[in-house]
Amino acid sequence: MKSKRATEDYVKTIYQLSQKGKVRCCQIAKCLSVSRPTALMSIRILSEEGLVYQDDLKNIYLTEKGIKLAQKVEAKHRVLYELLVMVGVDEEIASRDACKMEHGLGEESFLALQSLVRDPD
Repeated sequence: MKSKRATEDYVKTIYQLSQKGKVRCCQIAKCLSVSRPTALMSIRILSEEGLVYQDDLKNIYLTEKGIKLAQKVEAKHRVLYELLVMVGVDEEIASRDACKMEHGLGEESFLALQSLVRDPD
């Protein structure tokens, strides 16, 4: 994949879509506002990286490695979103900003911020 952010965005999107049912390339393209050929190329790269696989019907699934990455990215997003909302940021803006911030947040900082959300005292 070209960037860590792109990889994480695709994996998180696939994870979220899979919570609602089967995942197809056209759904991913729509969610990420990319063309279908771009999404197809990215899925191939993610497959080569061991993050996704496709069945005979072209449904897309995350591997165990992909699921772990998606859950990690989603957890960062959730913590950042909650913190932004706690300090008065509008929910829509908080979601958009959390999505931008989640990709650069290191593990130590994430754990520290997560402790604020879980234990606000």
